[in-house]
Amino acid sequence: MPKSISARMFVALIVISGLLLLGDAVLNAKQVPTAKFLAFLLVACVAARLRIKLPGVTGTMSVNLPFILVAAAEMNTAEALAVGFISTFFQCLSKGKKFNLMQTAFNCSTITLAVAATRLIYAAPSVSSAVSSPSLRLAIAAAGYALANTVPVAIVIGLTEAVSVVRTWLEMLQLSFPYLVASAGIAGLTLTLTREIGWQVPLAMLPIMVGIFQSYRRYFAATAASEATRVRVESSPRAAAGANA
Repeated sequence: MPKSISARMFVALIVISGLLLLGDAVLNAKQVPTAKFLAFLLVACVAARLRIKLPGVTGTMSVNLPFILVAAAEMNTAEALAVGFISTFFQCLSKGKKFNLMQTAFNCSTITLAVAATRLIYAAPSVSSAVSSPSLRLAIAAAGYALANTVPVAIVIGLTEAVSVVRTWLEMLQLSFPYLVASAGIAGLTLTLTREIGWQVPLAMLPIMVGIFQSYRRYFAATAASEATRVRVESSPRAAAGANA
């Protein structure tokens, strides 16, 4: 839980907003859960456990975004929000670490608001009339998702650590932008190639996201190793100078 009062108030605002939005959608849902929803939920939770630690940023990134985007475009509000909320909850579960209820609630609520923003943009009459292609509309909606997801996190980090919110947000966006583009592309391609989204679709998408996860993990592992080597090389002359002084 952030120590700053302003950060705590902002976290509480996001949590309350996300939970109210999810609760309202579930209570007003007129359909029972379908096999398609259960398949997307299960695969999104599996993908959420494939987590990557981003350097210099608090938290992790998982590869469940394409499933969330397709759910936002093809499912009703309650189902789409549930896929985002529950898969994010599974992402927050860490082995060997104490469960942080407030941080988990904030992360889940932030994703819930981001999914709602995605649905709002994707189904907006002005966007639908201007862009007839579902895949292009989803790409536009994915930009809204990115803003709704990263801005609250950047604000909390800025209020907690007394750093620039804009700089923090730009760093987060720079690290996650390639993954966002790839996820939006995969989700858009899914809508283009598949006339009817069934329960088989998320199973077909999962191997692709596993491949992306492996690529990201190797890249950041190589980056971390290179940085560690650079630090050792820079510190060696200093240690030698100190010993000779």
